[in-house]
Amino acid sequence: MCSSAKSFNDSIIDFIYRNRVYVKNIRFNKGEYIYVSGGEGSFYFIEKGCVRISTQTKDGRVCNIGFYKEGDFFGESGFSGDIIPETATALVGCIIKKINFTSFLEEMKGKDILYEFIIYMANKIMEHQRTISSFVIFNSEKRLAYTLMRMSSEVNSENISSIKNKVSYQDLSYMIGTTRSRVGYFMSNLIKLGIIKESKERFLIVDKKRIEEYLME
Repeated sequence: MCSSAKSFNDSIIDFIYRNRVYVKNIRFNKGEYIYVSGGEGSFYFIEKGCVRISTQTKDGRVCNIGFYKEGDFFGESGFSGDIIPETATALVGCIIKKINFTSFLEEMKGKDILYEFIIYMANKIMEHQRTISSFVIFNSEKRLAYTLMRMSSEVNSENISSIKNKVSYQDLSYMIGTTRSRVGYFMSNLIKLGIIKESKERFLIVDKKRIEEYLME
């Protein structure tokens, strides 16, 4: 995440934790839909858990367009007020803050956070473009590596990150468009390459720098 996007995240997290009446705390169980056909008029903050955003093609195939973890915002497509053809699913038990966009925007007017918000949205567009590009240019194993890198949160300044919540191989297979057995094979290979490590405390330890090098090979 670039510094401007992180700046917005830090600002808005502080902003929404001030007992805003337009912020609702909602719990979701694993596999439960947070919204279907778009989060009209709202956006969301993950206090705990991880979320998958997907769309469905006319022939019924699921296309995953985003994965979000603790501390992330999602659902910006609902800002338009229209019903957006996307679905948000809790991959593990989640605590979500649902934020009314109109009320939030009113409170931002005339404040520095509005400028940071515009920068943040520009970065989100670029992030989605990178995700879409990864599905076009990478094979299944590299798509998995890229997805794991996106899922991870920083542990220290040496590009070592971790994925806190366990995600099933079946869910990972949905994310990258392959089978569960292939995900198992890819995971074993990524461990052998030293790109990821298993951990007792967390689901996985991820070497972001090594992944970036691997994706360039």
